[in-house]
Amino acid sequence: MKYTFEKNKLYDYLGKHVVNAFKRHEVYVAGGAITSLFSNRKVNDIDVYFRHEASLIEFVEEAWEGSDWVNILTNKSIMVRMGRDKNVQLIHFKYFPEAKDIFDTFDFTSCMGAFDFKTEEFVLHKHFLKDNAQRMLRFNKDTAFPIVSLLRVHKYTEKGYTISKPEFIRIALKCMDLQIKSVDELKEQLGGMYGINYDKLIQFEEGEEFSLDNVIDKIADLSLHEDYFKKPEEVKFECVEDIIKEISKEPVQITYINERDYRLTRKGTLKFISDIPKKYTEFDGKTYIENKRFYKFVKYNKDGNYSSHYDSNFIYKIGEFAIPKNDYLYFNEQKEINESNYRYQGALIEVIIPYEHFDHKDDAKVHAKKCFVVREVPREEYMSWID
Repeated sequence: MKYTFEKNKLYDYLGKHVVNAFKRHEVYVAGGAITSLFSNRKVNDIDVYFRHEASLIEFVEEAWEGSDWVNILTNKSIMVRMGRDKNVQLIHFKYFPEAKDIFDTFDFTSCMGAFDFKTEEFVLHKHFLKDNAQRMLRFNKDTAFPIVSLLRVHKYTEKGYTISKPEFIRIALKCMDLQIKSVDELKEQLGGMYGINYDKLIQFEEGEEFSLDNVIDKIADLSLHEDYFKKPEEVKFECVEDIIKEISKEPVQITYINERDYRLTRKGTLKFISDIPKKYTEFDGKTYIENKRFYKFVKYNKDGNYSSHYDSNFIYKIGEFAIPKNDYLYFNEQKEINESNYRYQGALIEVIIPYEHFDHKDDAKVHAKKCFVVREVPREEYMSWID
């Protein structure tokens, strides 16, 4: 079943800007938003899940460089404001090759619905529709955060859902099975995804012995804490690399070229970084440059040669080297030709940049001191490179 009405309603709520971003990165929207769509309730929360870490990092980079911005970061999620008024929560504690894999971390079958922006189809748990129709909570014992599930029971009962005593006992027993033995383990279970950041409020003094009895005593006075009613504060990041360092769990591939460090992005391009991440592996920058081709949009001249859009007197000839009049020639990597200042204007030439003449790269712009012009790329070919 296609659920066309619900799909159109979701797209209308998100807006074209957000929908296009979700499609580009092949994300999933899952949980409360999907429940609201099928229950005819107002959509409030947009929780976004990713297939792999590289996709999330690319999404964050794009948001950072565009009109969107990151304003809250926890150990489980990132809050990004997209456009004027859409707050979306990017989940990063785990990644999911398929939409149904997300359900293994969810607590109740009534929220086990997802929309896959790669296939543009809904994926629903077999009990999803029935349990929402009956307003019944059915607990998933494999959920990642059962303590949070207890808190969410209250939220769901306010919406008219009911939970049987056996189901409630199942949640309690799962909480008992956690065997929390440290402050960090407690914070992992309490923090960062649903409402109040309890992990920020339950603090232990230096040298204070950790015990659940001690935690229970602290919780007794939790509502008296001055931050209890405060929403998570927005934070300001100086650069996107600060965010990536916090969320990255997999080693980042980096290289060093001409006294600059670069990270290899998911789409296979170089990205300048100011700081080395905690986890990384190195690859050979010289081999990377020597095996790459670079691209530039230029004017096609009647004599069969090509000239710069910026300076019509500067000529590129196929089969010959080009040397800049001043400091640099400027090019893009294949996956970034759509970021050229003159994208799709005139012809696209392909060049080789000898390693010793590759100077540096800023954003999507490669700075070279010399290049060899290989060919003109047919329009049909280069249009196929663009996502």
